[in-house]
Amino acid sequence: MNDLVVYIPTCDSNIFVIKYFQYFFNKYWDKDLKVKILGFSPPEFKLEDNFEFISLGNEQINGAKGWSNYLIPFFDNLESDYFIFGIDDFMVARPVDFQVYGAAKTLMNKDIGRIDLQPLQFARDKKFFSPYAEIEGIGFFKMKQKHRFGKNLYRNAGAFSIWNREWFLKNIRPNWSPWDWEVLGSKMSENDGYEVIGSYNRFAIKKSELLSNQWEGKINTLGLRDNDISIMKKMVSPSDRIKIFEKYGEDKFGYAEYAGKNWLESIYGK
Repeated sequence: MNDLVVYIPTCDSNIFVIKYFQYFFNKYWDKDLKVKILGFSPPEFKLEDNFEFISLGNEQINGAKGWSNYLIPFFDNLESDYFIFGIDDFMVARPVDFQVYGAAKTLMNKDIGRIDLQPLQFARDKKFFSPYAEIEGIGFFKMKQKHRFGKNLYRNAGAFSIWNREWFLKNIRPNWSPWDWEVLGSKMSENDGYEVIGSYNRFAIKKSELLSNQWEGKINTLGLRDNDISIMKKMVSPSDRIKIFEKYGEDKFGYAEYAGKNWLESIYGK
């Protein structure tokens, strides 16, 4: 599989975080990998050479509920069978493990819905995983098709993943917000035969999430290196919707439930 294109949806209120996104992406992933930002009004700041902004319309009609209405026709017309999809405020916080990334690309096929490039191992209970394959000494697991007691396993997720375009379109509907997509789309995907894959003990991408209603009005720096935070603060523009940086949620959010109380150190390292 050749180098995949990365697609990142955004909106006018969040476009300011793309300047942070491209800083982290080009530092820790690949400044030659193509990234296409799917939004509405173009950013006021300069995009790097490997970044391209694509306007999906003059405005996002119907707010968050209109999110899927722009993505469905875009990906329906995409020629590539596979692509990488992520969220605009997910920062690649550490160098990408290119061996895991390369193995995941080799593994991807039409029977897989998506391959999660993040620590999926620590986002679900291990009882929902079973061995799938081993490539170059890297173990991969598959997630169960359905929770035994009807709970949502969130097979659809915004985590950086290699996606099967057919499966992406199968589990998205008009007038859905990103949360509808994760919740309702995941339920739609149950027992459909497509596999959701993750890697054991090594992960291609370790990300940090900047924005959330849980810390509204702040940019969360949890998991980011101090030097990177200092650079981010120098990039702040007067027009940015949020300008306050704060480390938040080590005990409440993240991978603590399944990776243990020292999850930050065990996953991110230095």
